[in-house]
Amino acid sequence: MARGRAEQGQGERRAPDEDVVVRQYRYLLTTATVDALEGIHGEVLEALSETERRMVLRALSEAFATGGHVGVGEVGKIAHLVAAGAHRHCRAWIDSLDPAFARQLAKAALVAEASFGRLNGYAYWDGTSSEPVEAAGPNDGFNPKANRYRVDADPKFNQGGGIGGGG
Repeated sequence: MARGRAEQGQGERRAPDEDVVVRQYRYLLTTATVDALEGIHGEVLEALSETERRMVLRALSEAFATGGHVGVGEVGKIAHLVAAGAHRHCRAWIDSLDPAFARQLAKAALVAEASFGRLNGYAYWDGTSSEPVEAAGPNDGFNPKANRYRVDADPKFNQGGGIGGGG
């Protein structure tokens, strides 16, 4: 038995009534990197009205309890939140959207220039999405060592006498 077939019950599979456009969007959310998703959603959000961006922010709040600190004009920040959240748990993201708006957003994402070439494996995809991710993954763009203070990198520390340079 092929590995993908043996594990079908473990991931998310296509619901019998899942819209094919939304399914393709779910494939994109599952397989693309967070950076790519951020670019795609940045492109999509630029084309949305303020009202539609408010809908996106409400969905972010519902699905991931975030976005309250972001204004409707901050497209880059909204795109980042959507990309990070949707990549970690695509079903929560899609389920937080009104079905008609989910289809509209999915359609826009699939035709975005940043999506070009990202559906190549869709024909072979069995419909499973990864389980929701709790920890940062290699494609999340998260570096746990970033912005951490390193004592040995501080020139004051490396002066004779330690910190402060005294003698």
